Amino acid sequence: MIAGIKVALVGLSLAYVLPTYSILRRMADGRDDLALSAMKVAGSAAVSPASAREVAGLLGVDWQSGELMLTFTVAMRLPGRCRLELASTESTRTLVAVSSNGKRRSEGGELPALQVAVDEICALLAFRGAAEGESRAAVERHLAAVKVNSKLTSLGRFRGTVAYVLGDTAEGSPQLWIFKDHFNPARVRFADDKQVGWDVHFFDYSSQATGQAFPRQVLVNKGAEPVLRLTTLKGDLKPKLDDALF
Repeated sequence: MIAGIKVALVGLSLAYVLPTYSILRRMADGRDDLALSAMKVAGSAAVSPASAREVAGLLGVDWQSGELMLTFTVAMRLPGRCRLELASTESTRTLVAVSSNGKRRSEGGELPALQVAVDEICALLAFRGAAEGESRAAVERHLAAVKVNSKLTSLGRFRGTVAYVLGDTAEGSPQLWIFKDHFNPARVRFADDKQVGWDVHFFDYSSQATGQAFPRQVLVNKGAEPVLRLTTLKGDLKPKLDDALF
């Protein structure tokens, strides 16, 4: 077993690693090729026990133990305008986080993990360039904002799949992981202005609901602890979205 792990690691270290420019260009081109102008997805959400009592109070629902199960919707107007809502069938209240071209807004209360989720969804899935290189440049600006050293690239394994890793390899360093086979974002790790560490995972782009446009699952970790999990169940790639949402 140990010998097999060593062989796998050696194989990764010897594999050819594309330069940053090429990785981000392919990621950007792939998103642009989807030709999306708007998207709306919905599904189930799970809030970890550590945050469940707070969220239950904001939504006005009962919670006793375990994960708090809710519903979510993400509305995206490309480029750069996104809205993430949490709701419960037991309440008329909603918890909302908006990211609109760098401007943030919350409704119904503030949940840092919800804002992190919509910020990263917007930065890595809701860009669209009208000119050559515009989408790639948008991703580069985001990497600079979260202090990823994009000059460094390597290979790693994310949920059993090979991914390009942009950033320092030291434990806890800001990084962006991009799947090697389809160049969709896999993981982004960074610290916010308060030096709180966040690790957001995007995985399974094979959903019948959205295909390559949106991952089936988004997981937000605060440090090493899961806080929020979104599971996509349905999607609309041509929704009519009111500007007031953003």
